[in-house]
Amino acid sequence: MRREKSRDSGIRISDDEIKVSAGSHYGISVRILKNGSWGFAASNKDTDIKDLLKKAESLASLEKGKISFINSKPVKKTIKTKAKTISPDLQVKELLEAKKNMVGKNIISQKISSSDSFTIKEFYNSQGSEIIQEESHTYIGCVCTARDKNNVLRGIETAGSRTGFSTIDIDKISNTSREKAQMLLGAPTAPRGRFSVVLDPEMSGVFAHEALGHAVEADSVVDRESILSNKIGKKIGSDIISIVDDPTANGFGNYAYDDEGIKAKKTILLDKGVLKNYLNSRETAKETGHTPNGHARASGYDDVPIVRMSNTYVLQGKESRDDIFDIKKGIYVKGMKGGSVDIFSGGFMFKAEEAYVIKNGECGAILRDAAISGNVMSALMNVEAVGRDFGTSPGMCGKMGQDIPVSDGGPHIRIKNIMVG
Repeated sequence: MRREKSRDSGIRISDDEIKVSAGSHYGISVRILKNGSWGFAASNKDTDIKDLLKKAESLASLEKGKISFINSKPVKKTIKTKAKTISPDLQVKELLEAKKNMVGKNIISQKISSSDSFTIKEFYNSQGSEIIQEESHTYIGCVCTARDKNNVLRGIETAGSRTGFSTIDIDKISNTSREKAQMLLGAPTAPRGRFSVVLDPEMSGVFAHEALGHAVEADSVVDRESILSNKIGKKIGSDIISIVDDPTANGFGNYAYDDEGIKAKKTILLDKGVLKNYLNSRETAKETGHTPNGHARASGYDDVPIVRMSNTYVLQGKESRDDIFDIKKGIYVKGMKGGSVDIFSGGFMFKAEEAYVIKNGECGAILRDAAISGNVMSALMNVEAVGRDFGTSPGMCGKMGQDIPVSDGGPHIRIKNIMVG
C-alpha cells in the first residue's frame, strides 16, 4: 500500500501574463500479486482500505499469470527532509524580479516558470515494511526569445533543488537564458560531417541517461526491446568510460527507498567499458536472476512502480580540460535542446543548445543548430578522453506516461567519429 500527501504550486509568467496554481493532494493505492497476476486499485479519497484491497484482489484474479518477485526483509524507516518552503506569493515576487534580467537587445519574449512540491510518501507491505519519506522538489526554467531580420532563437536555462525554492540562484539562470539567446542570434549553423566531438557535462550526462540508461532498464531487457539484452559482462565501451546510476547521490533524483520498499543503491552500469548491471525492480530482478537495486519508481500514488533511473553519471576520468580539447579539428557541443534514442537499435540523436568549432585545441565562434547522432555501441567504444571535472543537471524523465525527477551529468568527454549535422 502507498499513501501520499502533497502540497504543490505551479507558476508560469509569460511576458505580462501570470498564472498561478496551488493546492494539496491526497491519494492511496494498493497492489496485490495473486496467482501470478497483479491487481492495482487507487483512490484520491480516504476510503476504506478493505474496499481497495477487494478491488485489487478481484482484478488480480481475472487471469492467472506467471509473475513473481524477490522477497525483501521488512524495513521500518522514517526519512525527513530539510527543505524550506515559501508561499506562492513570495515565489511570484522573486520570479518577477528575476524576469527583469531577461530584458535586453533583440529579446522579444521572456518566460519564466516554476514547480514546487513537498510530498510525504508512506509505504507498507505484507512483509512488515513501514517506510515514510519526505520529499521536496523545485524546478525553475527560463526561456528568452531573440529575433533579428533573419532568425528567431531561444535561450533556455533551468535549475532544480531538493532543499527549497530559496536555494536556487534565479538571477543566474535568468541572466544566462538572455545571454544564450543573444549569442545564438548571430551564430552560423554547425557544419555537417563526421568529427571528434567534445561533450560538456550536461551533454555527457544526457548521453549516459538517454543512450545507455534507458537501455539498461530491466523491463526493456526482459521484453527483448533493448540492444543490451544478454550483454552483462560484455565489453561494450572504451576502457576509460564508466557510468553509474546512484539514487543516494545528492541530485534531483535522490531517494532513500524506492516505491517497492527496496533500499536505494548505487549501481555500477558500465565499469571501464564492461556492462555490469541492469536497473531492476523486484519483479525484473527475479526474471533476470539479479538482486533488486531500488529502481522501481512511480510518478504518483495512482501509478504502478516501473523500472526507472535516478541520478545517472559518467564517472570522472584523468584528463585536464586542455587534454580534452587537444585535437586539430572537432566540434564542442553544450547544453541539451532535445533528441531521441531507439534502445532496440541503439541509434540516437541529440540536439545541442550551442556549439563551437575546435581548431588546434582552441574553441572558435559560437554555432547554432548543432545535432549529434550515431549508435550507442560504437559511440561508447569511440570515447577517447574523459575529463576530471564534473557537473550535473536536473530534469524530468518521461516513460509510459509517468514523469519523475532525475539528474544526469559527468565530466567533459571526447568521442571520435560522431556525425554532426
